[in-house]
Amino acid sequence: MTESGLKLISWVVAASFVGALLAVPQPVDPWEMPSLVLDRSAVAEAIRVDRALAREAPDSAEAESLRSLFLDHGRSEADPPYPLTEYDRRQAALHRATQALVAKHGPVAFEAMRAQAAEELMRVLGDAAGEPEDDYERGVLGGFPQILKEYGLIHRGVLVAPEMSVRALYKARWNSIHRRNFVEGMSAIELQAYWGWLALHGWGKPLSDREEALVAFRDAGGFGAQEAAALMDLLAGRPDRASKSLERLHAASGELRLRNLALGAMHAALFRTTSP
Repeated sequence: MTESGLKLISWVVAASFVGALLAVPQPVDPWEMPSLVLDRSAVAEAIRVDRALAREAPDSAEAESLRSLFLDHGRSEADPPYPLTEYDRRQAALHRATQALVAKHGPVAFEAMRAQAAEELMRVLGDAAGEPEDDYERGVLGGFPQILKEYGLIHRGVLVAPEMSVRALYKARWNSIHRRNFVEGMSAIELQAYWGWLALHGWGKPLSDREEALVAFRDAGGFGAQEAAALMDLLAGRPDRASKSLERLHAASGELRLRNLALGAMHAALFRTTSP
């Protein structure tokens, strides 16, 4: 037996041992949600469309008026509190400015300005790392840095969420300020990025809110929604249901990880029934 032959046999034995170990059912505590996974090509296409649309944003008195009011709102957000009468006045002015913009340039101009705002946000975030350096950046960011921190998209000044999620949440803020539905104008991948982050990574938020976000994430075609739904059942105190869902997912996919999660949920169910 040569030295190389011994090494080969040792490697085969070790690999067989690891394979056998992995094949043995191992209960795993099923408390961690799957991470948000977004299709890379869809993300790249959505950003490309945003950038092309942003270049079509009008340069007119109507557009400048709307942009200026948006920045004023951001500066007020960054320096609370401000009088309710000021808020009401600005909201009325935003409504009038939006109507004037659409009347002159059409609805696509409104969409272009939203895309332009998202592009400007990413530029400012890159320059300021979430901390505004001047009055203009304060208007762009507004209260958005607090949203980034509150929902865990940023940690110690570093973005840890996908860019698409950051863009989607900012667009939701932009829509809200202009009194539109939060997710108006978002593509399927943007909806996945928006709802998926809130559902899968919204630790500390009410479970009912995360469950609603998960339904929207699933409806948008989000990856991993079924597994996340099973784990939310566990968080909501329904381990039996969670275990059965994970078992079905394992049977359909053959993934050992899902089998082990199902065993973990089953153990949680048994512990719950035997606890005093």
